[in-house]
Amino acid sequence: MTPLQGFRRKDGSFGVRNHLFTLPAVVCANQVAIDVAMRYPQLKYIEHQHGCAQIGADLLQTRHIFSQLALHPNVYGSMMVSLGCEGLIARELFNKISSQTAKPIELVVIQESGGTLKAEEQVEQWVQDARQGAESQSRSPMSWRDLTVGLLFDEDTAEQTSLLKQLLGVLHDLGARIVVPSSHQSLAEGLSSALLTVSHGSSSSESVWAMAPGSNVLETTTGLTAAGAHVILHLTGKPHAFGSPLAPTLRWCLDERLYAEFYDDFDGPLRDELDVPRLLEKLIRVVNGVPCVSESLGMDDFALYRIGPTV
Repeated sequence: MTPLQGFRRKDGSFGVRNHLFTLPAVVCANQVAIDVAMRYPQLKYIEHQHGCAQIGADLLQTRHIFSQLALHPNVYGSMMVSLGCEGLIARELFNKISSQTAKPIELVVIQESGGTLKAEEQVEQWVQDARQGAESQSRSPMSWRDLTVGLLFDEDTAEQTSLLKQLLGVLHDLGARIVVPSSHQSLAEGLSSALLTVSHGSSSSESVWAMAPGSNVLETTTGLTAAGAHVILHLTGKPHAFGSPLAPTLRWCLDERLYAEFYDDFDGPLRDELDVPRLLEKLIRVVNGVPCVSESLGMDDFALYRIGPTV
């Protein structure tokens, strides 16, 4: 089997991508991130739908997701873009994130920079400086124990339960860490004596754990990414068209007829146990830098799971 290769971080962990990443702290700061990313395609970004009028548990969850994304193993460095008056309190979040990592982390505040264009200039300068460090890194050998795989499923997987359990068992035997949505935690039963369930977007020191899902597959994808998944395997019997800006999202079709019609949107079919080795070989190639279909199609999508009211 082909060995895995990744980017070794200063803390000893590995990333399978080496992204520069910008996080708008509020919807009003999206344009700065978008404009710079259009000029520098290596800069990944999210479009933040909120950032103001969030309170209580909902605000805490948004802050948690943002922290986890900025610290994601596939991220070389992160730039936060704040308007300056949002409820997210970007400066506090920036200080918290900076204290937890040796990665290049920076904050630009539009209202303190003199406006949108001057804020964009600061972000561009950061990208140019951080890009030099990112491009100087090369891949080195990593083990399966250094890899976290997020599993994403459609609602009904009853007909494929045996096949999906076999796939998870193979990944577990190789040593990969596995996170599944708690809505499908039964598929991971047997891999751990007591399967731990954590909150949305949270990681664990366990080799296998379950995470509270979002209200749809894209929100769950964001949560799995925040939980530290290097790559996400989406096992589905439906046509979908989304990905993650940070974690390569490989889509495997469980329906042979659907795959024949929509094969351009899938990384491959998963029809029986003979397809499991093919899936693993494709997974290894993607880990080692080959783009998966969602990456090739430029599918960098983001959706926050909202758990509270907006005021």
